[in-house]
Amino acid sequence: MNIQSWGSAVKRLLAELQEIDFGTPLGENVLPDPQPTEEVQKHIDRIGLQDGTRLAEFYSYCDGVSWPDVHVGYFVSPIDRIADVRAGDPTELVGGPNEGPVQLIGSDGSGRLFVMRKQEQDVLVLPPGEIVDGKYDDADGRSVWVAIDLKTFLQLLHDDLKAVVLDTPDHNFLGT
Repeated sequence: MNIQSWGSAVKRLLAELQEIDFGTPLGENVLPDPQPTEEVQKHIDRIGLQDGTRLAEFYSYCDGVSWPDVHVGYFVSPIDRIADVRAGDPTELVGGPNEGPVQLIGSDGSGRLFVMRKQEQDVLVLPPGEIVDGKYDDADGRSVWVAIDLKTFLQLLHDDLKAVVLDTPDHNFLGT
């Protein structure tokens, strides 16, 4: 599935989500509009991935994901936020099988972080844990590998959105 097909399917599902009565008002579940292409590329260059093609493709379509009402809430940060490393952001996993430099790409509503390993460009979920000087201690192997690449990660987000909209019993949500 290419990014346009993914985005079209997600937009249809988000429209259906807004029609569901959960008994409480829903938040704003959106794919924010993208920044200009030259801004996206400038931020991608700052991140320093082995190959930023997939990330550039995603951020040229939309500026992240904000889905507070999908499962526990899913958030893929805007491109300017992921390019701006802040105190408390993980930049490296130490110990464990996934050791190495990472890029924070988002989080969920339960405090877990979504990170992309910079060399492999696969996606991991990090449970809440202490981050000291950008280092997340994963010696106990708590990180969960969820996707071989960004495209697969986005498909998993789509599948979780679809499971919420269709009220799919026994669906295994991302990283569970």
